[in-house]
Amino acid sequence: MRRQVLNLTLLTALLTPMAIGTEIISDEELDDVSGAGVQGVVTPGLPPSTHQDNNNDSLVVHTTGGGGGNILNLAVSVGAGGSNLLYNVRGGSVFVDQSNNQCNKNIHTRQHQEVINGGDLGDGSIQDNQNASVLLTNGAQNTGGAIYTVNAAVSAVGVATNIASMLRATVGSVTVIQSNEQKHDNEVALSDIDTINPSMACGGKNREGCQYIGNGGDMKTDAHQRNSQGSVFITDDAQANRQSLHIVNIALSAANSGINIASDVSSATDAVIIQTNTQNAANKVAGGSVDEQYEFRQEVDNAGDVWGQDNNNLSVFINKNGQNSAQGINIVNAAASAINAGVNITANVQAGNNVTINQTNEQIACNWVQTDNPQDVYNGGSVLDHQYNNNGSVVVGPSSPSAVILINAAKSAVSDAANIVAGVTCTGPGCSVSINQTNTQIANNVVGATTTNPGCIACP
Repeated sequence: MRRQVLNLTLLTALLTPMAIGTEIISDEELDDVSGAGVQGVVTPGLPPSTHQDNNNDSLVVHTTGGGGGNILNLAVSVGAGGSNLLYNVRGGSVFVDQSNNQCNKNIHTRQHQEVINGGDLGDGSIQDNQNASVLLTNGAQNTGGAIYTVNAAVSAVGVATNIASMLRATVGSVTVIQSNEQKHDNEVALSDIDTINPSMACGGKNREGCQYIGNGGDMKTDAHQRNSQGSVFITDDAQANRQSLHIVNIALSAANSGINIASDVSSATDAVIIQTNTQNAANKVAGGSVDEQYEFRQEVDNAGDVWGQDNNNLSVFINKNGQNSAQGINIVNAAASAINAGVNITANVQAGNNVTINQTNEQIACNWVQTDNPQDVYNGGSVLDHQYNNNGSVVVGPSSPSAVILINAAKSAVSDAANIVAGVTCTGPGCSVSINQTNTQIANNVVGATTTNPGCIACP
């Protein structure tokens, strides 16, 4: 059974005081979290071996490591991280009631970035241009353990965890009630802008939701340019070996991740365990009328040779051992999507009389991408090493994360749930075991120029 739910060793490793607190990261680790909305950058080129970050409404982490605390990094986003942890309770009878209730709405406009390089990008130089995106590189967050690891740009996200473990009732019964109610609503509304030079704008129009990259010279040996819009880009060992119950990286999305765990329960009489995840994720990326649609356009104009270039538009791109050997219960990477991931786990329960286990996941995911997302890449010279062009897509290179639920999604609506019961026994005469597991799921994905809202409302 999925290596006995990752052998439950992940749970044991994470159920320590080290993993409970929230980590405060330094300015060097969190290179840039920006929310200006409109960004214009003009350079004569880059000298050799230099690194330039141009980040608009984006979250970028370059530094190796991640520490042992919870991580909740938000750029132009709303988020909630809730954890109820209970261990080693002994009594005649035991009653546990754990709940997380989350309702958040994020509304944002103005994702427009233009970067003009007049000359060459020198040998070994790196330029990162991120618009409403998440970029994790250079071994970022690749160590340590936590309850949750979350990185979000222009999104609404919630992670909720209930854990009750090592419960002993010496005379009476054990009752455990765990519930997560999560509602997250993300809305991106595009319109005209008047704060940037029209001659620089994508398609010659002053419109939000556009990334324009103009390279007037060559990319010299080992020069690398990473251009992302509304995307999640995990590369160069980032989040490799990371251990978290929740690992969530999203851009232009709404996501809920809920986990209930009841384990190592012993009751002299009855054991009752009720676990519920109720999740509603609504994501809307829209703007303009049917006749005059605004676009999430990415336009890359290379006048000379290209050494190494990654162009991502509303995409998830994982390569160069990104998330390799990462471990989690829920691992979610999403761009322009609505995502629900719910897991209920009950393990190692022993009762003298009767055991009742009810596990339920109720999920609604509604994703409405009203805008088009064209990607135009022009090459005036040769591609010398590599060029990756990803548009509305998911690309995963060599990587082997372990999870109960693993979601990589672009322009999608996903509801994914799991109910797991392992190691349940009753010892008394005439004892019984009752297990009820239910998943009720709706996923509605609407892509196209329609003004009729398909009902994507989660948190009023």
